[in-house]
Amino acid sequence: MIWYSRIPDITGYILRKGNYHNFRPMVNEIFKKDDFILPILGETEFTVINNFKALKKQVEWLCGRYLIKQMMAHFFLKDTPLDRISLSYLDEGAPFVSGHPHIPVSLSHSNEYTAVACDLNTAHSLGLDLEKIARMPDPSFLNIAFTQKEILTLEKNAASVFKNWTVKEAYLKYIKKGFHESLHKVEVIRDEIFHHGIKADVDIFSHTIESEYILCLVSGRL
Repeated sequence: MIWYSRIPDITGYILRKGNYHNFRPMVNEIFKKDDFILPILGETEFTVINNFKALKKQVEWLCGRYLIKQMMAHFFLKDTPLDRISLSYLDEGAPFVSGHPHIPVSLSHSNEYTAVACDLNTAHSLGLDLEKIARMPDPSFLNIAFTQKEILTLEKNAASVFKNWTVKEAYLKYIKKGFHESLHKVEVIRDEIFHHGIKADVDIFSHTIESEYILCLVSGRL
C-alpha cells in the first residue's frame, strides 16, 4: 500500500499557517501545538522537529510523519489518536511504528512530494524510495552509484537512471541497511536485483508521478 502527496498540500491542511510553498531556503521555526489545526505530534516529536535547523527538514519530516500516521490510523491503529502514534528507529536507521514493530513501513520524500508505504501482510518486509527526475547524472555519480555491469545495461537517459537508483535505494531500505551497505553490493540489472551476486526474491513496483518523479516499492514474497 503506497500513499503519496505534495508537501504544500499537506502543510495547507494541517497547519494554521499553511503558506509553506517556498519552505526550502528558510531557517527553522519553533512549532507549537497551537500551530496545528488538529493534534498530530506528541511531546517528544515536538522536541525532534524543533531541533532541526532548517525549515525544509522540518516540513519534510512533519509531512512524512503525518502521512504515515494517517496510514496507520486507517489500516492498523483505528482507535489511536494521531498524536499517540510515533516512529522509532533501528540502529541502522530503518523506521518502525513504536510499540508495533511487526507492521512493515517505509517513508521517502523528494522536492515537493512525500510518500509512505505499509504492507497489510505483516509477514512481508518492504522499502520505498522517491526521487525527482533531474538532468542526466554525470559519469562520476554513475560510477559511485552503480557497478560497471549495471552501467553497461543502463539506458543512457535520466528517467532510466533515476528509476534504477530508486530500485536500489528501495532495496537497501527493504534489507534495513540503507547506506550502511555498499552501493556496489546491490546491482539492478534489467529490472532484477542482485545482492552479493545472488538474485533477490522480491517484487519491484515502479511508478511515475506527473512525469517528474519516480517512485519504487520493493517488497518480499511469501
